Amino acid sequence: MTTMTRGKKLFVLLLALVILTGVTLLVAHLVPDEDESTAEDTSYIIFSLDPDQVTQLSWTYEDSTVTLTKDENSNWSYPDDEAFPLDASYPDAMVQALKEVSATKTIESPENLAGYGLEEAACAISVTAGDSTYELRIGDETGLGGQRYLSLGDGNVYLVDADLLEDFSLGLYDIVSMESIPSMTDLTSVSIETTSGTLTLDYLEDSGLAYSDQYTWFWNQDGEEAPLDTDLAEDLVSTVTGLTWNACVDYQADEDSLGTYGLDIPAATITVEYTESTQVETNETDENGDPIYETQETPATFVLELGDYDGDTCYARISGSSMVYRVDGTVADTLLAAKGEDLLPQDVVLMNWSDVTSVEINLDGTTYSLEKTVQEETDEDGNTTETYVYQLDGQTVDITDALDSIQDLEGTGSDTDATPGTEELSFTFYQDKENFPTVTLVFSQYDSSSCLVTLNGESRLLVSRTDLLDLVDTLQDLLAE
Repeated sequence: MTTMTRGKKLFVLLLALVILTGVTLLVAHLVPDEDESTAEDTSYIIFSLDPDQVTQLSWTYEDSTVTLTKDENSNWSYPDDEAFPLDASYPDAMVQALKEVSATKTIESPENLAGYGLEEAACAISVTAGDSTYELRIGDETGLGGQRYLSLGDGNVYLVDADLLEDFSLGLYDIVSMESIPSMTDLTSVSIETTSGTLTLDYLEDSGLAYSDQYTWFWNQDGEEAPLDTDLAEDLVSTVTGLTWNACVDYQADEDSLGTYGLDIPAATITVEYTESTQVETNETDENGDPIYETQETPATFVLELGDYDGDTCYARISGSSMVYRVDGTVADTLLAAKGEDLLPQDVVLMNWSDVTSVEINLDGTTYSLEKTVQEETDEDGNTTETYVYQLDGQTVDITDALDSIQDLEGTGSDTDATPGTEELSFTFYQDKENFPTVTLVFSQYDSSSCLVTLNGESRLLVSRTDLLDLVDTLQDLLAE
């Protein structure tokens, strides 16, 4: 084995020290001085202006330059196009950000601004206030993050809060005043027109058009109203009522340019009919002299048009508007694919037990007739509650949980062309309702794993055969007692 002498070891250590020192000097030469990106605990104001004195603001960000002017009435405008719908909150926020700019460190007269990202700045700002025009340039982030280099044109470089860039990271279409989508809460109908047809949903409370008043959304087919699943219908409707604009892409689209976005012949036109409520004065006062208001309800309409897809977004506009927006592509996906058949109720049955007066159950070829009575119970505090009790031949049958479990059955699929097989179990519910005095529910054989549900003569939903047989066993035990 070869051993290293003490002298050789010392030489190696000295050589390593020289190499390490050289690397350190090289890094120090390539990277701004560590002190330059070390924030101190205190900050000091390096720039300030009076926002009320600002008359012009210009900034360049990502190769896009926007110049805005402000008149003596503090109204902002885009001089390149006076028709531009400017959202004045943006330039107001920008000017406020420049009201006082603080730094945590000053790098005096650096030799090379390129090392700080200030020759090709992330953002260049020009602001005129009074008789003076100021130029600011925002450069790279510092080594510590949360700060950026800033130049005021005085030869120095300053370390400032990185949030300053966020206020100016905007292009022209980022500062558009976009049209408001109305708050549509009191709906009456939603219509979706596509090349494949029109789907119309009507909102009708206590309509008497379904065996249960719990159904409020209906599929209008040439005047015939079919009840729809509440959750599914509301999910579809909320796609429109909860719509938000992703971005504005054109604020002055005319008939010729609408074709660029596929809006000359929209892929879908969605019409929402709703009631708009406003508070209006009655010209009367209350006992304290305060004005009395009343709610005024007015029918209103909102019409949305969808055009072509653009990546994962879709072009859209309010019908008749010259402004074109991008919306989330899933909005178009949902509305273009909407079909009434997909919105039909997923409930096996949806009874309001307070309306039920009696129940007939057909099980194993035997019909059991149960009458419902209401029993009142008063607790020690004098509070009275009502409970429903079903009786068979004068004997109480604890069947309420079993009846509730029918409504808990979940559909496992559907088959609108199925023919009912051998009946497994059936119910006839008698109601205190003029339009639907009876509701019939039949479970019949379908295959080894499913049973077919027939509600009021309509066969569509499938349920688990295992779940149904469990219900049959429960009923057999209850009725046998």
